[in-house]
Amino acid sequence: MASQSRGSRRRQPLRSPQSRPAVTRAIEPPDHSRDYAYVQQDLIRIAIIGGILLAIMVGASFVL
Repeated sequence: MASQSRGSRRRQPLRSPQSRPAVTRAIEPPDHSRDYAYVQQDLIRIAIIGGILLAIMVGASFVL
């Protein structure tokens, strides 16, 4: 293959962006609150149990 000099290479034509009609759609994110309601309940339950156990451990450190 013969090497070409930089000056003799053909330039690629510049591509202009295609003019598409502007479509404005408001894409709403999916609502997962109903799908993961049980997860929220479990996390609240874990937080309550963890808080109670932490309070018991702090109380036990003062008593014992």
